[in-house]
Amino acid sequence: MLKTEKNYDFKTDLLCVHKKGVRDWTLMAAHDEFVFKNGTNIVLLDTDDEVILTAAKDLVSYLFVSMDVSAMFAKAPNENAANVTLCLGSNLGEAEGYMGYRITTNQDGITIEGHDTRGVAQGIYYLEDLMNLRKAPFVKTGKVERKALFSPRITQSPFGMYEYPDEAFSWIARNGYDAIDLWLQDAYTDNRGQSIDIRLISERAAKYGVDVYVQLYAPHNKHPDDEDAQEFYDALYGELFDVCPKLKGVTLLGEANQFASRDPAVGKTPFTANFKDNIPTGKTSPGWWPCNDYPAWTEMVAKAIWKKRPDAEVIFCTYNWGFAPKEERIRLIEALPKGISLMTTWDMFHQYKMGNSVQNVWDYSLAFIGPGEYFSSEALAAKKRGIKLIANSQTAGRTWDFGVIPYEPMPQRWIERYQRMRQAHEEWNLAGLLECIHYGFHPSIISELEKQAFFTQVEPLETTLKKLLQREYGKHADVAERGMTLFSEAIAHYVPCNEDMYGGFRIGPAYPLWSGVMEGLPATIPQQGKMPSSPHAMFGNGIYFGIYTPDSDGKNSLPGVRIFDEIQSISKMETLFGEGIAVLESAQSPNNALLKLINLAKFMRNCCRTVLNVKKHYILKQRLSIAGDKTQAEKIIQEIETLLLNEKENVLDTLPLVRADSRLGWEASMEYTTDEKGLKWKLRQLDYELTIKLPTYRKANALI
Repeated sequence: MLKTEKNYDFKTDLLCVHKKGVRDWTLMAAHDEFVFKNGTNIVLLDTDDEVILTAAKDLVSYLFVSMDVSAMFAKAPNENAANVTLCLGSNLGEAEGYMGYRITTNQDGITIEGHDTRGVAQGIYYLEDLMNLRKAPFVKTGKVERKALFSPRITQSPFGMYEYPDEAFSWIARNGYDAIDLWLQDAYTDNRGQSIDIRLISERAAKYGVDVYVQLYAPHNKHPDDEDAQEFYDALYGELFDVCPKLKGVTLLGEANQFASRDPAVGKTPFTANFKDNIPTGKTSPGWWPCNDYPAWTEMVAKAIWKKRPDAEVIFCTYNWGFAPKEERIRLIEALPKGISLMTTWDMFHQYKMGNSVQNVWDYSLAFIGPGEYFSSEALAAKKRGIKLIANSQTAGRTWDFGVIPYEPMPQRWIERYQRMRQAHEEWNLAGLLECIHYGFHPSIISELEKQAFFTQVEPLETTLKKLLQREYGKHADVAERGMTLFSEAIAHYVPCNEDMYGGFRIGPAYPLWSGVMEGLPATIPQQGKMPSSPHAMFGNGIYFGIYTPDSDGKNSLPGVRIFDEIQSISKMETLFGEGIAVLESAQSPNNALLKLINLAKFMRNCCRTVLNVKKHYILKQRLSIAGDKTQAEKIIQEIETLLLNEKENVLDTLPLVRADSRLGWEASMEYTTDEKGLKWKLRQLDYELTIKLPTYRKANALI
């Protein structure tokens, strides 16, 4: 049985980067294995480099904590002891390239040669991976040559958007990521409006071989044609690099930068300015359209950045422009200035048939392997221009499918996506990845599997997966694999529509089911039907819909057409989750890792149940609004009552799940929405519906 956890216990767990007691003392070294013993020398030939020194300290700590081995530092090899020599190398063969490393192992010692200092560090982390799999301080003799396939690989902290203890950088580096992304209002203020020291963060990140990128959420209200525009952008971006000279680069994102375009095809910025007398003008904000003056604006901003740091990377992101015609998007890419990088989204806006309707990938989803036409068309244009291509890939273990879980346990599905991304690397020169946005990543077998996928491979990913499952679940590895195979099949039936990704799937069983409007109350009470926000959250309840509102955006079938196909698809998804859970629960004497997986899977299944109940509830409300006679109306009210009671049972079933895993129900920008407090709020909301709202309906229906 899993122990009860308090909120944020998962952060305390993350402080333990190395697990204790990994070593299995019953194992004996084979004749072709090097053995780490007490007194092993960790020899630093490049002692002045902080990245190598930081990783070397990590190795010493790992050996002591996980393998019960005491190693020591040395500046030169010791002929009377085993040596692990760390150094820069040349002529490294397959390891010749960024973050490349060659590990040469014999029974007397190990040499790690790096193409660069980060390569040495990655070689160290790979050694630790091997020993974790072996469950002993033994490393097979031979030679391994690897290098990174992608850079940057941008992520955020598993502790929270702006929470970067040293352990956060350790998790980031050891999972193969080489960059983080900070969302700022200015050089001293984060996007929550709180003070931030970006220089200190960048200095600390550098020790782990991690770069810092910035996304500036500030009005860019000077047009390139304005006389003082260059001075304005020189000051805006110059301050960033004055404060933090080590910034690696800047991402330009339309909806964040609020550029005041003069393209006649668009309206004003911000988006809320596109109304006249409370009627929409029909024009979108520049952040959602590939405006014809973006190239000139980008060139001006890049010029301001390059004045401060000539080698800074300027990333131009096309997120949100999938609504625009292909020719408009390609025209913009063809006009972008030289020297910038292009970031385009891997899976968004992909349309596909679902039953008798058409579905659209509204945001990042593992339901679609990818790449989508949106990505492939822009990738081809970037290749023709010779522009560096970065994918908004969301590959660190989570997509937008579930908002408040640590990772999606669908490794077989992830392998398919990773393989497609490697193909994109070969075909379109895909060079970098945005691995996640504000929900960050959580260390898991998925992030470890991805790490192996995005370096030069030493074995098929299916083989790597089996080894990871054996390490995590021991004698139940086969059971875990069969369960996860069913989960991988389940996610193919996920519905990536706007109202669910920003509704029931965003916060799960805490999502409310309102039968009607809150009569007699101001529109802001409750705030669009939402639970109160955490006071210290960045977005809080601002990034989900409080009341289920089907979306008609022209990219998928009308809600009244597709909702029935969606119910059928999600029902299949729930069934497959149930089958996978049954497989996992068939294991006798499961270890803690398997219990955690079962707990996570049940939470995801309950999310499916909530989304199904929300959709069915919506249909019943529509039927009630045109019931036609009192008898039919009472029948529908009874159906609504039964559905609400079923959802109440679902919430009650979820309570012990979140008590057993403090990471469930939390997302970095929202904080906790689906913890015990959030679920009890949902129970009160359901009680309101059952004890006040439905009796009111019945009273009205009884009138003569």
